[in-house]
Amino acid sequence: MTPPPPLLLLLTHHLTAAVAALLVLVDPAAADADADAGARDRKRRRRDGEEEEEDPVPPPSPLPLPLPLPPTSPDHYPLAFRVSAPTFHFLSGLLDPLLSHPSLPSSTLLALALARLATGLPYPTLATLFQVPASAPRAASRRLRRVLLANFRFWLAFPAEPASASLSSPLPSCRGALACARFDGPEGPLAAQLVAGASSRILSLAAGFRGDRTDLEVLKLSSLHHELEQGRVLDPGQYLAGDGDEYPLLPWLMVPFPGPVVPSSPEAEFNAAHDAMCRKARRTVRSLKGWGAIVRLREEDSPRAAAACIGTCAMLHNVLLAREDYSALAPEAEEEEEEAERALAALHRRTDPAGVEGAEIDRRALLFRRAVAATVRGR
Repeated sequence: MTPPPPLLLLLTHHLTAAVAALLVLVDPAAADADADAGARDRKRRRRDGEEEEEDPVPPPSPLPLPLPLPPTSPDHYPLAFRVSAPTFHFLSGLLDPLLSHPSLPSSTLLALALARLATGLPYPTLATLFQVPASAPRAASRRLRRVLLANFRFWLAFPAEPASASLSSPLPSCRGALACARFDGPEGPLAAQLVAGASSRILSLAAGFRGDRTDLEVLKLSSLHHELEQGRVLDPGQYLAGDGDEYPLLPWLMVPFPGPVVPSSPEAEFNAAHDAMCRKARRTVRSLKGWGAIVRLREEDSPRAAAACIGTCAMLHNVLLAREDYSALAPEAEEEEEEAERALAALHRRTDPAGVEGAEIDRRALLFRRAVAATVRGR
């Protein structure tokens, strides 16, 4: 019988103390203040000669369920790390030679880094829960980011796409949907541009742009724009779908037909298929924003560290999808939720209609969009 991995030995140690430490996070200072106020009130009533009555026992207030940190069951891993237990052990074996620490095993470092990414808990809290040195959680997070971004950048790249993958796209020959998301960074809003495929896999990511830039400005500043213009990313006849009203129509970037379109016409069916493709990118953005560390990006040391955090979560997102692990994949949104998301995104955009309308529209792009629309009906 093989001995248990060192992580489980560490994780099961001091579980009672860990849970107790987590429950202390329910604002003990406020509870102490309430208790002192009650004591002063009772003393005042006794001093004024009033008959003191028993304070009614308040009903127990529902406390948030403590996170299973450290996890003691395979069922706890998605809650603690946003990955399943098999995926955790896969990553632990894959990264074992690269994650190193003088006194902690690589599996423990991975657990600390994933717990920070999944929950966004402060580093001192994680150190208390895992019973490790105070510096270990921050060091583990930085180490994981460096290792992934330096050694596994191919996880965020356009793969050689088999024919079956393009058939799954709502739009014929569409390689992915281009979208731009905003995050609350340490020095203000940050923008990140991504391309998501039909499976919501991230095919390209560029993060760290100023959040006040338009989607089109971010695109033109990205290396992806230069590569697409040079014809180095897509095969002939392939293109991207642009999500949002800030992208122009280009030979390699399709946007919906403008204005009201005739129902059941090729233009209407193209627009519906285009929106279905863009929903994949919106689902990917929601999945990224589900990571606790992304929610607390403002607490990162710098915009560069925040961008590295976004990139790390994007890589893990792709690893999970490749392993058919949907622990961190956001559910499909209803149409009303999609409308609310688009309205919220519009509030954060600095729209420059003249910049889009004034862009020279390539006649080839117009003809190509019409040709694509004519083929949508047969899919």
